[in-house]
Order: sequence, then C-alpha cells, then structure tokens
Amino acid sequence: MIALEDVTMRYPVPKRYREYLLHPLRAPRRVDALRDVSLQIGDGDRIGILGPNGVGKTTLLKLIGGLLYPSEGSVIIDGLDSTRDNRNARRKVGFVINEERSFYWRLTGIENLEFFGVLDNLPKRTLAARIPRLLDLVGLDDAGTKRVASYSSGMKQRLAIARGLLADPEILLLDEPTRSLDPIGAQSIRELIAGELHEQRRRTLVVATNSLADILQLCDRLNVLSDGRIVGTKETRGTDEPALVDYYRDCVESTR
Repeated sequence: MIALEDVTMRYPVPKRYREYLLHPLRAPRRVDALRDVSLQIGDGDRIGILGPNGVGKTTLLKLIGGLLYPSEGSVIIDGLDSTRDNRNARRKVGFVINEERSFYWRLTGIENLEFFGVLDNLPKRTLAARIPRLLDLVGLDDAGTKRVASYSSGMKQRLAIARGLLADPEILLLDEPTRSLDPIGAQSIRELIAGELHEQRRRTLVVATNSLADILQLCDRLNVLSDGRIVGTKETRGTDEPALVDYYRDCVESTR
C-alpha cells in the first residue's frame, strides 16, 4: 500500500541579515529533515512512528500524504508515484492533524466539513450524505450545528478525524492524535481509531506520536525515527510499556 525508497527531504535554512550583507549571492544552506528512509507498509497495517521532537515525524507523514515532494527517492501510494501522479495518490490518503487553529472557529462543525469537502472537490450531494454519517461516527452528531469556537479539545480532535475521512480514504495518517487531551479523552479517541476506523473498516493507519499508549493501543509495528533516519523497527504485540521504553532508549542513544 505504501512504499518509501531511499527518501531524503532537504529544507533550505533561511539566511540571516548579516549573511545577506556579506554573501548576497551565496546559495542558502540546506538541512536534511529525513535521510535515506525506506519503509514498506501493507494494506490494513497499523504503523507507529515514534521519535524525539524535531526528528521529522510530521515531515514523513506529509511525504506519504503527498503534501511534500521528496528531495531524493520515491514515495509510492498503492502503485501511484506521489510526485508524478500526486492528485490521484493524495485521494487515497486522509490526514488528521492535531492543530485546533486549522479550523474556522466562527463556522459550525458542519460548515467546516463542507468547506474542506469543497477543497477536496467532493460533490455537494456526496457531502450532504457523508457529513451526517461522519459526525455520528465520531460522536459529534449533536454538535454539528454548534460553532467550533465552543468545542473542547477532544471535540476538535474528533472533528479533525471526520475531516480526514471526508474523501473516504484507504489510508489514514494521524499526527499526534491524542496530544493535549486528558486521559479519558485520549482513551476515547484511541478506541474510536482502533475500533471503528481499523477493525470495522480496515483502513491502513500511520500514527506519528510521542505517546507510548498510542503506540501500544493503535499500532502493530513501531518504527523509531531519530536523526532523520529509521533506526529501529519492532512488533508491538505482546510488548509492555517498560520494554518499549528500553527499546526506544537504545535506538535513540545509538544515534548520539
């Protein structure tokens, strides 16, 4: 379903004012956010990406989602190259980000979903039928007509999941799905993702997180990302949290 082959992602480093004065024609420096990443994800897999802040987890999700093009290497989504056939590849992927400001707070939940559905080129008739089902799925059927400004953090995260499912994608990318939620809210989101979205609908899940609870409950395989590279892979079934912490520590410390 997903294949990354020797993927490298470079970003230019903005010049400082002094550099512009002293070296106005010098090309900007570049930094590698990811280096030579190869990853194979099968249909229906549940994959976790765990790593320190700033190591490239979100960048990796954006590459899989077709929001970024790799500087080197290839990203293949169900046989489609994300660079050469970006539009069709992106249709297979739903992106769930943990960023409350990505919604329009003065609009209702339904109006937000309608807006983002139009951006996805979904027909009005399709949205009219799909939005009520999605709101019911994520437990917001009674809150759809309320302004997003009145939503709690958990409600906004549920709305983000509904938005990611608008185009009925085969692959769901989740970027820190339980960040900033209280333990009860976080567990409710995990049950929704693991139950409704995976067990019943068999969607492929890729979860980038710093939460071991997310990894243990949502993922069957863990990939440890450090220094822009995948430095470890481990099956999570039958693994407890202390063992996972030890494995993660060994992987990260091996890159220092």
